[in-house]
Amino acid sequence: MRALAEHILRGVVIAALTVLLWQSLRSESKPAARVVAAHGVASLSEWSRMPMPPGRINVRLDSVPLPLHRDWLRALDATGSKVSWSGNLPGVMITAQPVASPGGGVRARVAAPAGSQVVVGDDVGVVDTVRAENAGAQLVLASKPRELSADVSNSRAITVPRDSLRLGRVLVIGNAGWESKFVIAALEEDGWKVDAFIRVAPDVDVTQGSIASIDTSRYSAVVALDGAVSPYAARIVEFARSGGGVVISPAAASLDAMSPLRSGSPGRPSSESGVIQASGSVSLATLPFGPITQLRSDAVPLERRSSAVAISARRVLAGRALQIGYDETWRWRMGGGANALRDHRSWWTGLVSSVA
Repeated sequence: MRALAEHILRGVVIAALTVLLWQSLRSESKPAARVVAAHGVASLSEWSRMPMPPGRINVRLDSVPLPLHRDWLRALDATGSKVSWSGNLPGVMITAQPVASPGGGVRARVAAPAGSQVVVGDDVGVVDTVRAENAGAQLVLASKPRELSADVSNSRAITVPRDSLRLGRVLVIGNAGWESKFVIAALEEDGWKVDAFIRVAPDVDVTQGSIASIDTSRYSAVVALDGAVSPYAARIVEFARSGGGVVISPAAASLDAMSPLRSGSPGRPSSESGVIQASGSVSLATLPFGPITQLRSDAVPLERRSSAVAISARRVLAGRALQIGYDETWRWRMGGGANALRDHRSWWTGLVSSVA
């Protein structure tokens, strides 16, 4: 019994030593997982110089690592280290496109958390700081930088504006009156080359330029002001489907022939034309207005007046159509304040730029 007990105890000792040896060899071949909490990736070179790569690397980030550092982390992961990261980094994205306007410039759109401060910069320095509302922010730059960046906290997004686009002419169609006169004036003052079809009376028309062919080889946009567009409605719809842009005023949107381009049903404008307003009291907020209702599923509201949709847009195959609810915008230019002429011009050229 004594000899048997000695053999059993000897076997237990040998088994324990074997287990210990196996654990020792296993720990040497595969190092224990290591959790690294660092500001950025300052320890990359240290981890790379280790004789054996760490089994687990968990990096705590307070800023987005550079592409070089991201590639470095991928390389460590390929050597056998399980790489993960943690940190509350705000997501940010930026895109930049040339403004479809004779004045040129770049329109930058930034996606960022609502309420965050977005610092927009170019290759020279900081351009502006804007607050993100809803899903982001937008700003227009008069210059054309080689590179644009958006910084939110410690997150940065970078983009390169694409080449400038080719601008065609703008065609304005409407009845003879103050609205046609001042829409054409506003666009020409901003540098647009404008062709026009103005109906003076039944079978009496005045044209500026040639409108024999309404296509994208000649025009970037068509402005449809009222019922004078009726004879050209089919060509305008085809123009939009081919990649052109169309701006539709309330009177033109009410035509059945323009329904393929509408974002929704045009409301009846609340006319204030009978009221003589003092100089400086007319603004965009006081213009006659008919809300756009029953929006189509693909329509995007761009502006609201109170809770009603004032401007809406939608894609029409390759083109864009923008429907407005404001009527008699000439009253803004004629009866507004000191900056009314500039604001009216800027508003109309902005509408055309958004679809051109």
